[in-house]
Amino acid sequence: MFRHHSGFSLIELMITVIIAAILAAIALPAYRDHALRARVTEALSQLSATNLRLEQFYQDSRKFGSEKVCGVTMPANDNFSYTCALATDEQSYVLTASGLAASGTQDFSFTIDQSGNTETLTLPASWGTTPAKCWIAKKGMAC
Repeated sequence: MFRHHSGFSLIELMITVIIAAILAAIALPAYRDHALRARVTEALSQLSATNLRLEQFYQDSRKFGSEKVCGVTMPANDNFSYTCALATDEQSYVLTASGLAASGTQDFSFTIDQSGNTETLTLPASWGTTPAKCWIAKKGMAC
């Protein structure tokens, strides 16, 4: 006489949707922060590698470049642009990684010089204060 209907009620479905929305609201910002930290870490790694290559260039030529151009090619990627400011005597330099708007890193800027001195020039306000005499690679990090 009675038929048993299988399936979900509207209330059960709505509870499931609400739970999924809460989990997404927690997970999405954490994922974005993680992806941003990965981009920043990549930039710092590229600066370190370029610094090392310039030191190797110096060992061969006793200068870091010529005619205001650094002796090594700057890295290229979609997250940061890299520049090298060579002193007129070609005995010192400053490498800079500046974030690009297309990747969401536009608020970041880092430097390293021939002596290995690192500096964070700019950061999002939620990450900390600048300038800092170290590389700040994650929120709340201090020198």
